[in-house]
Parts: sequence; structure tokens; C-alpha cells
Amino acid sequence: MKRLRLSYERRRALTGFLFLLPFIIGALTFFLRPFIGTVVYSLSKIEYGDSGTTVDFLGFKNYTDAFVSNSEFLPAFLDSLGNVLYEVPFILVFSLALAVVLCGEFKGRTFFRAAFFLPLIISTGPAAAAAQGSASGLYSADNSIMMFEAVSIEPLLMSFGLGENFVSTIVGIINNIFNLTLKSGVQILIFIAGIKAIPTYLYEVTQIEGANRWETFWLVTFRMISPMLLINIVYTVIDSFSDVNNPAMKFINTMTQNLKIEIGSAAATVYFISILLLLLIVIGLWNRFLSDDAV
Repeated sequence: MKRLRLSYERRRALTGFLFLLPFIIGALTFFLRPFIGTVVYSLSKIEYGDSGTTVDFLGFKNYTDAFVSNSEFLPAFLDSLGNVLYEVPFILVFSLALAVVLCGEFKGRTFFRAAFFLPLIISTGPAAAAAQGSASGLYSADNSIMMFEAVSIEPLLMSFGLGENFVSTIVGIINNIFNLTLKSGVQILIFIAGIKAIPTYLYEVTQIEGANRWETFWLVTFRMISPMLLINIVYTVIDSFSDVNNPAMKFINTMTQNLKIEIGSAAATVYFISILLLLLIVIGLWNRFLSDDAV
């Protein structure tokens, strides 16, 4: 029996497909069906009665109600989009800087790598609920938030003649530093994996050529981890948009809990399409940047 021989490229492609196969099955099973249901609900009118639930086709009226009749969704959506514009750069710069430091040779680096990833584990699930319950006995919600707010710095910045919008943005970033740090665990590990995969001879060449550390970072480290940077950009954008604490997600959850499923579905559909378009734009610009850089 003649054995089927595959080329090296086909074997690599098959390996990649098998690696992605669980994700594809999960996406088709747990994402595609709910998404189609959400789109159907956004175009329908749902009525609840003693005999059951009836779904009647309504058209795009729910979208009009979400954007025009309702005065909460559009400001919440724009607020969520504005949060992404400063959260994503901060998380990427912070996680990349820490990854470079943690890849250095010093005692206890394994402990510090685990320490920066540990908050991601304990900030979700039962551990977060237990921590929140125990903390509520010591601090009220307002006091715990005030611990990480930079209230006193706002008048100081305003006294320098800075614009109100600029000052509010700076104060918002400072107030969210604690939360943004908790969101950087996955990105740090991905950057560490990318830096560790860089061949050591590239750094040896830069040393022979007399490059300093700053030049070595841009010429070697940054160029070699550019695929990891794109992965972190996509992950961070999705993580920021899907955060249950952002205004748009709060609006969608509130509509669903109040049984206004049609409005919530319309808002969720628009929200998803906006995220998808933003990711396509980011990926397109990044590929353009890499192609121009290669030339």
C-alpha cells in the first residue's frame, strides 16, 4: 500500500488546522447559534403570554429605538469606545515593559512572573466573589474605590492651564491603573514567550555592531515579537470591549434583565459588528505597517 507523502508546508498547515480545530468546533457550537438567535431577536418583537412566547418579525425598529428613542445606548457605546483608545495602548506598553524586565537574568524572576499573572486568576470566579465578600466588611464600595482614585490631582492639572478633556483623560487613566494592571497578565506571558523565542545570536550581532540596549530593543526585540504584539492587540481590544463593567455592556445586560431582549439584542449586534470592524481595521493597518517596514 502506497503511503501518502505530504510536503513540509502541507504538514505544517495540517498541524495548524488540527490545533485550531477545537476552537472552530467551539465557535460553531457555542457562538454561531447564539449569535444568529441574537440577530433574529433584534429584528423581532417578543411577546410573553400564558401560552408561551411569540416572536414576530418587526424589521429594524429595534435598532432605531436603541439609537434614537433610547438616550442611553449611544453615549454608553461612545464611552466604551473611548475607554478602549487609552486602555489598549497603556496595557500593551505596560505588559511589554514588564515582559522585557522579567526576561532578564536575576534571582526570583520565576516568582515575579507568577506574581503578575496571579491577579488574573484570583480576580475571576469564586476567588473574586470570596475576596469581594470579605473586603465588604472592612471597606464600603465608595471607600474601596477612593483608595485608587486621583481626586486631588485634578485641580492641580487644571491650575496649569490644561484643557478639561485632557485632564479628565489623564485622571481617568490614573484612576484605572489598578484595574488595567490586573488585565495585563495574559499579555505579559505572551510577550515573555515571544522574547524567549528570539535567537540569541541576533543579540550577539547587535553587541558586535556596537548597538546599545535601546537600539537592540527596536532592531531585534520589537521586530521579532511583532506577531505577538498583534495577538495582544486583538486580545486586549476584545477583552476591553467585553468587560462587563464598561457602559455598553452594562446597558445590554440591563436591557436583558428587564426583559427588553429586542433592544438588548439590537445593541449587542451593533456592538459586535463595531468590534469586528475595529479589529479588521487594526489587522489591516498592522499588516500594512509590516509590509512597509519590510520594504
